[in-house]
Amino acid sequence: MRPRIGVTSRFREAIQSHSIHRGYVEQVARAGGLPVVVPCLAEELCEPYLSVVDGLLLTGGEDIDPAHCTGTTGQAGYVYQPGRDRFEIRLARSALDRGLPTLGICRGAQILHTATGNPLIPHLPDVNGGLVAHRTSLTEPSRHGVTPVAGSKVADAYGEGQLKVTSYHHQGLGEQTPGGVRWRVTARSDDSFAEAIEREGAAWTVGVLWHPELPVDEGDSGPDPLIAAFVSAAAGP
Repeated sequence: MRPRIGVTSRFREAIQSHSIHRGYVEQVARAGGLPVVVPCLAEELCEPYLSVVDGLLLTGGEDIDPAHCTGTTGQAGYVYQPGRDRFEIRLARSALDRGLPTLGICRGAQILHTATGNPLIPHLPDVNGGLVAHRTSLTEPSRHGVTPVAGSKVADAYGEGQLKVTSYHHQGLGEQTPGGVRWRVTARSDDSFAEAIEREGAAWTVGVLWHPELPVDEGDSGPDPLIAAFVSAAAGP
């Protein structure tokens, strides 16, 4: 039986639509999972949604409200959806409390970091000296290398050599606070900033700032190794 994977969606105000990029659901299906789209609705629906899925995939999308960042009131021209933030933060906390296998992608990794009491970096180009372009422009992703840590779930999926990824973010994962849940940083980009985190313990919990649902090379048709590992964890022994 295919494990049921809850996949979060975004609300697009302009067309009054709950939507999701095809890559998320297609990759879950290729890996043997059954994608179950989770729309951003009332927070009290988080627990009922989690009760009917075997794993949670937190997807990318808009910036997280700058209230969760350090030293900023936000970037001009960026769109925020505080309602989605509140819904997904509660969803993430509940999934972690349940020990539900969880994968956060881009914004989803930032949600995991934020939901556990840790701050975000508001704008990576302000602090990385231009060493790595984590995106090309507001509408264009970039390609850059990340280096997984040996023995991590990321390295188990892709190998321990440098990995080329598709990247489309400008917020980053800030220094972990003493009062927050501690994450193990399991991949870094060439500017030394965290690109992947995982939580120690029995539950499979990983966040990555790149987009494994998007192919790096044209013609890729198989499941992404990390998404496949996540779906396998959700399937159980």
